[in-house]
Amino acid sequence: MNEQPLQRANVLWESSRMFLPEHKEALMQQKQQKRKVAKPELDEQELEEIGTVVLDSLKHELAVQITYWEDGQFHELIGTIDRIDWHSKKVKVRAQSDHYIAIEYLKSVDRL
Repeated sequence: MNEQPLQRANVLWESSRMFLPEHKEALMQQKQQKRKVAKPELDEQELEEIGTVVLDSLKHELAVQITYWEDGQFHELIGTIDRIDWHSKKVKVRAQSDHYIAIEYLKSVDRL
């Protein structure tokens, strides 16, 4: 009978391997919070360049690639500018479906 002694150090921490669903969800939310990016602050020159490209796309129905910020993350969208709503300060982008993007959340607008 060659029995090895019980490794007490491992047994003491065996219960910590279990995660409750609430703990797992909290950890995932914490990771998402860390990945969030602050809203972009554009200077006058960048806003002017974006405005020029947006107006060209509106007048000539040119395709553009838009990078915008939403809920802490940057998203990209390809489409044409369909409308500019100056009252609510939003741009309507016609892609596979219509998207309304606030002008203050635009990061870049590039011609394709």
